[in-house]
Amino acid sequence: MANAPARSAHRKAVLMMHLTVFLWGWTGIMGKWIDQGALQIAYVRCGIACAGLLVAAWFMRRTLSPRTPDLFHYMLTGLLILSHWAFFYLAIKLGSASVAAACMSMSAFFTALISPLWTKQRISWVEVVLGLVIIGALVLVFGLEVRYRTGILLGTVAAFIGAWFGVVNSRLVMRGEPVRISFYEMLTAMAGMGLFLAWRGELPPALWHMNGHDVLGHLILGLVCTSLAFTLGIHVLQWVTPFTLGLAVNLEPVYTILIALLLWPETERMHAGSYIGIALILGCITFNAWYQRKAGQKAKSAPLPPLTSP
Repeated sequence: MANAPARSAHRKAVLMMHLTVFLWGWTGIMGKWIDQGALQIAYVRCGIACAGLLVAAWFMRRTLSPRTPDLFHYMLTGLLILSHWAFFYLAIKLGSASVAAACMSMSAFFTALISPLWTKQRISWVEVVLGLVIIGALVLVFGLEVRYRTGILLGTVAAFIGAWFGVVNSRLVMRGEPVRISFYEMLTAMAGMGLFLAWRGELPPALWHMNGHDVLGHLILGLVCTSLAFTLGIHVLQWVTPFTLGLAVNLEPVYTILIALLLWPETERMHAGSYIGIALILGCITFNAWYQRKAGQKAKSAPLPPLTSP
């Protein structure tokens, strides 16, 4: 029973992972609910997330000292996150919340291709096949409707960038504190977007000058769906592989679609093939859990490669 503590910790990490994905399922809902532009939403989200992480670090007694050799890598990853959110919210505004969230299903496929470049391991063809099945499920969910093509294209780019920074974070967390990693990534994303919006003269009003509807949406998005969920998401990478997390993220569109259907049934309705697509997504997640357990695969801390471009 020597491995019992490790198994218990792994189970807790899996439960934490699914809680994280459920919270992420609300990001698309909040993105549609808040009556502001995509870039403004991303900027305010980062600002509130930074404030939430400051409080979390104080409460948890975690250091946010910038004295770490990986600070530059945190900042570069923050720019990736900024790009990811910008494309994600543009996909929501130009498509729909369901479209943008479902496109994130492709992150598992992209992760299967990107991860070996960073870990120096062989490509897992099981992961590639599962990723391709996920893409097929995405086609079933949306039927390639012409009106969603722009949203699907933007959502696909967001999924690729999301997979990229997920893999990088899986390496960073091996030698860094999740709260500190999250804080500097959010701070960099906020600064980058703030400079861009200021240059364009499109900075959003201060939070206390917004209407109550948008304030509530921003607080939920920034504190619950970002500060809490993002830190949890980085933390679980100590116990699960980036592909497993990426595959679990495919539950995010399921949550988003169901919630969106309840809130906006006329604009977020699903096609008949959507139910088959969702079933395929759930089947892939179940199969991956069985495969990982059978093969005895766990997140292993192999010698970390330099955090430079592959």
